[in-house]
Amino acid sequence: MKHSVLLSSSIGLMVSIFVASCDNSVETDYNAISTIKYSQHVQPLLNRSCSTASCHDVSARAAGLSLASWHDLIKGSNHGEVIVPAHPSRSLLTRLFDGTALRKQHPTMQSSLSEIEINFLKRWITEGCKNDQGQVPYEHSTRKVYVPNQGEDNVAIIDVASLVVCKYVDVGSSPAVEGPHFTASDGIFWYVSLIGSGEVWKFDAHTDTVVKIAHVPGAPALLALTPDGSKLYVSQFTTSSTNKVIVVNTATMEVQKLISVWTMPHGIRMNHAGTRVYVANMMSDNISVIDVARDSVIGMFMVGVDANPFGPPRYMPMEIAVSPNDSLIAVSCSETREVRAFDAFTYEIVESFQVEDQPWHLEFTPNGDFCYVTNRRGNSVSVIHIPMRHVMETLSTPSAPKYFDYPHGCDITSDGSYTFVSNENSGHGFVPRYNLQFVGNVCIIDNTLNQVIKVLEVGEMPTGLSISP
Repeated sequence: MKHSVLLSSSIGLMVSIFVASCDNSVETDYNAISTIKYSQHVQPLLNRSCSTASCHDVSARAAGLSLASWHDLIKGSNHGEVIVPAHPSRSLLTRLFDGTALRKQHPTMQSSLSEIEINFLKRWITEGCKNDQGQVPYEHSTRKVYVPNQGEDNVAIIDVASLVVCKYVDVGSSPAVEGPHFTASDGIFWYVSLIGSGEVWKFDAHTDTVVKIAHVPGAPALLALTPDGSKLYVSQFTTSSTNKVIVVNTATMEVQKLISVWTMPHGIRMNHAGTRVYVANMMSDNISVIDVARDSVIGMFMVGVDANPFGPPRYMPMEIAVSPNDSLIAVSCSETREVRAFDAFTYEIVESFQVEDQPWHLEFTPNGDFCYVTNRRGNSVSVIHIPMRHVMETLSTPSAPKYFDYPHGCDITSDGSYTFVSNENSGHGFVPRYNLQFVGNVCIIDNTLNQVIKVLEVGEMPTGLSISP
């Protein structure tokens, strides 16, 4: 009996020592870690600090965010991404705790993570947010949205499958803002015009690294790429005396030709067959038609019978969209609050659609049944039903949260599921969730519901976005 008591006491003492040793385990020396392994170094830190039953575990998912695994973490929250690989300064996961001045603070008041732990997470993010297999989030993404942030010289890249910002790519080489204005992509390369520096940059679509830079005259604005990717047409948007479209050989990124059009070309669109380029001349109220094979103007038509190409503009055609079967040319007339549709063969007007103030960019759905139009000063998006010839719906957010604020660019996914709309936020109607700056956003519209299903904060003054095919 005495031996049994002694044995029990010994076992109890050993258990107590073991528990005590666990409770007082040696603190992790994060500075001594040479190679970060997610499951060994990052996930335990998140489990201890953030992934709790009352916060961001699998069941709680506060704001839709789970930090229970790498796959959950990279999906972000209902409001977008919480980490951006290689960009800790744009990653909410660390900005909430590193002393960055924000619009609101995390409920834990910065007590969850120590400075050493925050710096370690920043290092992991800087090194690419890799999982145990060394995979960088969305590094093999093939469906991307390219959003030029004209006010801060970078392009935000959105992964279409996950609907999060997965990367920021810096552009420009000058300390002054060079103004990335519009993007175009063929899935192999993507291009961005820098309206302030007279350049068009070409990037590898897989690595997002610069391939070559074209130096073009004037202020390059919108872009139209041939289906085979061999030529890029650039509208030259500077003053009311500018009247050129620039043709760039994409293999060399050299200017191949300058084509004279009318006054102040801005909108430019290639038809799907790759045979015609349509150019909206803002200050002369007309559309120039370029033959792609010859790179010469073969036609011109006025956007209204009362338009005067030599007088003050009445319509101010801003941008062009071409229907999937190439039969219709839709033109946004920013001065008259309308979209005018023209027969692509006769150039005769087919219909005029009254939309809202300052219609800007527009795009057809892949089946050709609808055309989505951003109304910049109207802070709305018009949905035109093409077969019925009427504006079916106007999407707006007049009260808080005001997502549409100076909507600018728009594009539609190849399956017709989503419309992405960039909002400059020039009126400061959209209040970012954490960022103190009034950055712009990208609204994602579910085209079946015609509802905004997600709003992603990007950078300052996002403009002409595009989606890879």
